[in-house]
Amino acid sequence: MLYICNVLHSGLKKINIKSLSNLRNTSNTNKNFTVFMKGSINEEEKKKLGPEKIFFEGPPSKVELIIPFFSILTVIGIIPFITTLLRQFWVTYKITNRRISVDSGFQGKNRAEIVYRDIKKIRYIKRIGSDAADVVLVLKDNAQLELRSLPQWEENLTFIKSNCASDVDCQ
Repeated sequence: MLYICNVLHSGLKKINIKSLSNLRNTSNTNKNFTVFMKGSINEEEKKKLGPEKIFFEGPPSKVELIIPFFSILTVIGIIPFITTLLRQFWVTYKITNRRISVDSGFQGKNRAEIVYRDIKKIRYIKRIGSDAADVVLVLKDNAQLELRSLPQWEENLTFIKSNCASDVDCQ
């Protein structure tokens, strides 16, 4: 049985086994294997089997620190500045050709990952100076993943849309 698992991971496309009970009971197991096809792999399978490529990995944009920094002059402004400063150290976005993951929390202990086929709707709003944007990904089960202050948002958003299905609504 271990041999079958190793064969599947080595790139063979299809294995037909007549009976698993015959495999256990007989000493000659070669007659139970009918076809090992090395056949051609289509583009969709190549995309699934290929290595994962990172398009963007990094913290939120530093643009979000500007207004909270100037609000430090008031006593109330200290709290928003500290929260945006901590977000710079504790949040990391990772956008690959297969998924989007957000590591957050102290030392990145919280992780949220989604795959592109689960995205139903994409919403975004630009931040000051249009250098960053808040992007909200609405999933098919109506859960939401927020990418606050996503840097290089135009390039990242076009990459995300290109990997999503064609029926994804973008506002």
